[in-house]
Amino acid sequence: MLYLDLLATVGSLAAIKAEAWGMPGPVVGVALVGPLGGAVAFGKRLLSNRRSRELRAELSACEAAMAEQHEARALASTAAERIKIARELHDVVAHRVSVMTLGVGAGRMIMEKNPMRARETLHAAEETGRQTLTELQRMLVLLQAATGTVRGTEPQPGLADLPELLARTRESGLGVELVEDGNPISVGEALEISVYRIVQEALSNTQRHASARSAHVALRWGPGLLDVLIRDDGRARGAVVLGPGLIGIRERAALFGGSFSAGALPGGGFEVRARLPAATPARPAAHLRSSTRNSA
Repeated sequence: MLYLDLLATVGSLAAIKAEAWGMPGPVVGVALVGPLGGAVAFGKRLLSNRRSRELRAELSACEAAMAEQHEARALASTAAERIKIARELHDVVAHRVSVMTLGVGAGRMIMEKNPMRARETLHAAEETGRQTLTELQRMLVLLQAATGTVRGTEPQPGLADLPELLARTRESGLGVELVEDGNPISVGEALEISVYRIVQEALSNTQRHASARSAHVALRWGPGLLDVLIRDDGRARGAVVLGPGLIGIRERAALFGGSFSAGALPGGGFEVRARLPAATPARPAAHLRSSTRNSA
C-alpha cells in the first residue's frame, strides 16, 4: 500500500504541474506512472532479495550454532561418563590397595612363625598389586580421554626440573629468576609435580597476559609449609578473573589442603601465591638447593 500511495502522490503532483504548464494532466500522469511503477517494482525485488539473503545468513548461523552446541553437549556427556567410570575404577583400586597393604602386613607378622603361609600371603599381595597397576593404567587412559590430553611414558617433572623450565622461559623472552629460602624437606613426588605445574602455569599466564619483562619465582620453606610465589612486573590486571590457568593452580593447592591467592601488586605487577602443607621427614638441603639456587 505504501508503494501505491507513493505512485498516486507522484502522479497527482505531476498532473498539477502539467496543467500549470498547459499540458494534459492525464497524459503526463500516465506517462510517469509507468516508469515509476517499474522502478518501485524493481526496488521491491531488490529489498526482497536482500532480506532473503539476510534470512539465509541468519538461518545458516543458527544451524552452525546449534551444531556447535550439540557437539559440545556430546563431548561433555562423553567426558562425564568417562570420569564416572574412572571414579568407579578408583574405588576398585582403593579397595585393592587396602587388601594388598593388609596382606603385606600379615605376611610380615607371621614370617617367622609360619614362613609357608607368609609366602602365600605375600604372593597374593603381589598379584593384587599387579591387578591394581592394570586398573590404574585404565583409569589414567580414561581421564586422559576425558580431558583431551595424551601423556607419554616420560617421567613427570619435579623440583629439580625447575631450572630447566626457567631456562626455556628465558629463551622465550621473559627474564626470570628463582630463589629459595629455608630448609627444603622431602615432600613426595605428587607435591613436587604440583609445585612444578604451579610455577609453569603462572609463568605461562605472565607471558600470555601481562606484557611483563621479568618475573620472580620464590620457594619459601617453613615449618611444615612450602610457599610458592610467582611475581611479575607486567601491567596491572584489575579484578582477578579465574581463567583455566589460575583455576588449575587453585585446584592443585586445594588437592593438598593448601591455599591459593592471586592479584595485582600495589606497586604494579601481579602475584600468584600457593601455600602447600609439606610436613614430611627432612632430607639433605643440598638435594634441592644445588638444583635451584642461583638459577637466574
